[in-house]
Amino acid sequence: MKTLTISIAAYNVEKTLEKTLSSLNDQRFLDDIEVLIVDDGSKDNTGEVAMKYEKIAPDTFKYVKKDNGGHGSTINKGIELATGKYFKVLDGDDWINTENFVKFIDQLKNETADLILTKYARVFPDNHEEVIENLKGFDKTKIYNMNDEFDIPRIEMHMITVKTRLLKDNNVNITENSFYVDQEYNVWSLYLAQTLKVYDYVVYMYRFGIAEQSVSKEKMLKNVDMQVNIALNLMKMYENFKIQGMTKNKDKLTFSWVTHAVAAIMRTYLLMNSSKQARKKVKEFDQKVQSQSQAIFNQLNNDLFIKLMRSNGFIFNLVRMAYLVYKR
Repeated sequence: MKTLTISIAAYNVEKTLEKTLSSLNDQRFLDDIEVLIVDDGSKDNTGEVAMKYEKIAPDTFKYVKKDNGGHGSTINKGIELATGKYFKVLDGDDWINTENFVKFIDQLKNETADLILTKYARVFPDNHEEVIENLKGFDKTKIYNMNDEFDIPRIEMHMITVKTRLLKDNNVNITENSFYVDQEYNVWSLYLAQTLKVYDYVVYMYRFGIAEQSVSKEKMLKNVDMQVNIALNLMKMYENFKIQGMTKNKDKLTFSWVTHAVAAIMRTYLLMNSSKQARKKVKEFDQKVQSQSQAIFNQLNNDLFIKLMRSNGFIFNLVRMAYLVYKR
């Protein structure tokens, strides 16, 4: 069995996939990993780049071509085909810190924890790197139980490596034909894990600040309905997981993703040209949240930003102005 399966979401990434795959083409760990390059119906030369690496190391790189179904469909296909002990998602425009990955694979070989969290770095167009420090305060030698008290601002896809059998045995299925579905994957990984280990170094290199990305201002406004759908899905997931039983800390961490998703949609509406239209859209969305779950609606009021968004028009406009200045 391979130590790790890496599932690469590849859609029209001919310009970046070479960097992605070359970061994984290293003899020091090549025999220990399985790389599934899931081509989501690309219309460019993504397949040619993928097949080049499949020829270089056919026991490691596997080219998987499928009809277009969105990011979630590539994760679903990766889970279906994965044979590694652990599973990790990598986008086709991002890459791996190769030197740290050597150490990472060596540690994973003897690891027993369900969920491994590592640091990641945002890499800006000018090649400036910003390491995201979400994992301070952890004992890096300890395997944590999910009953333990620990705090993580938010667990993100770039940080996650999870046991493959947890995803397979629980029939994890991510929403297809939508952006922002990594949030569902994050919540599933968190919910299913019983134990957690933190490795204190960067593994994932996240290309950040590109206009074409789904997190750019233009794409966020264009695809806000997808955001809304995912946020409502996260609410349903949270309520179902709560019924099935969650530890206090796991409940807190899972709900943080619900809060993040709801707040992100409200921030997206703040980017609209009209303050009046922005407030109207925020209120309409908030009514959907309330209609789906009064309990979650009430709990969200503990978040200061969301509470301010629900305030009178004067406060709303002040917050919007401050946010627009911040985003410049």
